[in-house]
Amino acid sequence: MNATPDHGELDRLSAGLAGLLGRIGLDPAGGWPVRRDRVDIRFAAAAARHPGRVAACDGQGQATYLELEWQADDIARRLSGRCGPGSAVAVRVERSCMAAAAVVGVLRTGAAVLPLEPGHNAGLQEFLMRDAGAVMVVSDSGLLRDEIPVAKAGRFVVAVRPPARGGREVPPQAAFMALPRGGAPGRAVAVRPVGHLDVLSWVDAVVPLLEVGPEDVWTFFHSLSLDVGMREMWGPLLSGGRMVVVGREAAADPGGFARLLAGEAVTVVTQVPSAFARLAGAARAGSLAGLRHVLLAEGPADAAVVARWRAAGIAAGAVVRDVSGSPRVV
Repeated sequence: MNATPDHGELDRLSAGLAGLLGRIGLDPAGGWPVRRDRVDIRFAAAAARHPGRVAACDGQGQATYLELEWQADDIARRLSGRCGPGSAVAVRVERSCMAAAAVVGVLRTGAAVLPLEPGHNAGLQEFLMRDAGAVMVVSDSGLLRDEIPVAKAGRFVVAVRPPARGGREVPPQAAFMALPRGGAPGRAVAVRPVGHLDVLSWVDAVVPLLEVGPEDVWTFFHSLSLDVGMREMWGPLLSGGRMVVVGREAAADPGGFARLLAGEAVTVVTQVPSAFARLAGAARAGSLAGLRHVLLAEGPADAAVVARWRAAGIAAGAVVRDVSGSPRVV
C-alpha cells in the first residue's frame, strides 16, 4: 500500500468521497458529520479529512484512509442486494492493515458484522453463523464447507452460505454481533447485538478525554469478537490517528509487544488487566517514554500492578485509566 497517494489519487478521492458523503448526508467541508449515529458514516467523514494519512499498519504493510475507504466501498458494492438492515454478515479476516475495510464495507450495507477469528474451529464458526443468521461471508482467510464464492474485492472473497434456520433477530441499528460479556473465543456461546451507538458512545467519551488526534498512534490488540476489540479499532480510525495492528506472535509475547510499542512510537495502548500485568513485567524502564495513555478494559484494574508499572518508570508520562465503565484514572 502507498503511504502517500499521488495528486491523481487525491483528485479521484476528492470527487469520489464528495459523491459518497453527499449520498449519506454529510458535508465534506464541515466539522463533525451531520449524522453521528453510524460507525461507517463516521469513518467516511474521517477518510474525507485525512485521505493521505496512514490509517493502519501491520508487519507486512500499511494502508491510508483513502485505501481503506476505496476497499470498503468495493466490498459494499459486492454485497449490494444480498444483505442489509436486519441481517448479519460474517467477517473472517486476518489481523491486517486492511481488516477495518471489511468491517466498514459490511456496515455500509446496513448489515451487522459477525466477527470470526480465522483460527477458530469450523464447528464453532458454523454455530456462531447459524446463531446470527448470517448467509453472507467476507473472508481473506479461506472458506468453509458450503460457502460458495460469488465475488472478489481486492484481497477479500465474498461468499454465500445456505439459508440459516432459527437465527436470532438482528436489530436494524446493530453494528456487531458479539460474544456475550464473560464469553471467550473458543466457547460455543450465543452472540448478542451491539449497536452503533454503543460503540460510538465509548469513542465520544474517550477521545476528547484523552485529547488525542491525527498525530496519535494506537494499538489494535484484541479480537473484534469482544467488546474491547470493537472499541479499540475505532478510537484511532474515527479520530484520524494511526492504528498499529498487533499480530498474534507479538500479542502472545509481552517482550515482543513492548518492543513493538517502542518501535512504532505508540501513544495509546488498550489492555485487559491480565495482559497489562504481563506487559508491565516485560517492559524495561524508560523503554516506552512516548506512551501517553494506557486504557484498561474488561475488568477491574489491579492497583498493585499499576503501582509496579509506575515505580519501574516504564512510561513516566503515561496516564493509566480504567475504561471498563466511566473512565477514571487509577
